[in-house]
Amino acid sequence: MIVGVDSLKSLTIATPFYNESEGLNNYFKTLNKINKLISKKIKVKYLFIDDGSVDNTLIKLFNFKKKKKSLCNTDYLITYDSDCSYDYRLISKLIKKIQLEKLDIINVSFKLSKQKTDISFFRKTLSIGSVIINNFFFPEIKKYGVQVLTCSFRIYKTNKINKINLISDDFNCCAELLIKSMKKRLKIREIAGKNLGRKFGKSKMKIIKNIINSLKMIYFIKFKD
Repeated sequence: MIVGVDSLKSLTIATPFYNESEGLNNYFKTLNKINKLISKKIKVKYLFIDDGSVDNTLIKLFNFKKKKKSLCNTDYLITYDSDCSYDYRLISKLIKKIQLEKLDIINVSFKLSKQKTDISFFRKTLSIGSVIINNFFFPEIKKYGVQVLTCSFRIYKTNKINKINLISDDFNCCAELLIKSMKKRLKIREIAGKNLGRKFGKSKMKIIKNIINSLKMIYFIKFKD
């Protein structure tokens, strides 16, 4: 059980979905485990984003929503992927650390983990390449010492990020939000987390499109923002 800290009264767990019907039962079971970790003093809500699924993902989400509260108007926000590729028990550490150290964002990094990850060589290359390219354009990344920009498993202090405008509508929003938060000089830390790999379904990332959108994101932040 998490020891509650007075500053955290409410929490939203947000997850995007696209044709994830195969793994939803596992995801919902993981949410139940997360609930057991979190102090009863903390009010927990859920925010589900369906990105145009053509399977029965949306139906299953609606059925779950009927039983749980929704919306993201809470003190803190945790983003957690539907494939549950990171150990949900890290949420306990995220909640404690962001309060005790009075942080705004905590990012999870597989590169800091001493354990062997189950990420493919190609995905690792994309992640490392993203940091190298963005480091070139944004010196803030090196100052913060962040090693992974593309992991969506994070905790945010909601009122610190809810006015940040994003242009990305794909995987790049993870990097964009972190970079813009750095430019605002928010208090950001990174902790180690082993990537356990996807157990159900396949990744929906369209590699070429993602690379093109990543370059567009860099251009807009660097020259238009």
